Amino acid sequence: MNTDRAFISATLMADKNRSAIEARLSDVLQQSLTPMEPRQAKTYMEHTAVRMAEEAGAGVTMFQMVEIKHANTAYMIRVAVLTNGCAIGLDFMDMENGQFFIPETCPVIPLEVPTIN
Repeated sequence: MNTDRAFISATLMADKNRSAIEARLSDVLQQSLTPMEPRQAKTYMEHTAVRMAEEAGAGVTMFQMVEIKHANTAYMIRVAVLTNGCAIGLDFMDMENGQFFIPETCPVIPLEVPTIN
């Protein structure tokens, strides 16, 4: 996977990938969620992403915040992009009230590399 930040951001924002992230967020919102302070959530979830990546035989390329809308509410979700072409959805913030949450389980999202015309 190309590790260029702009390329990775474009990959995450590609329509199919954005739809996959939105669908997984919908699933996550149905789980038990634990509210957490922003710094704690970031540290805890980034360690979780590294562990999950290692278990999958991959590494973490970068962490990226992605804005997603769901049911008239906007969320910022931290995504770990892996060297195996997947992303892991991590903590997220409800942009209306600023509360951070960590999910019970982190969704793994296969990414499709966008084609360049």
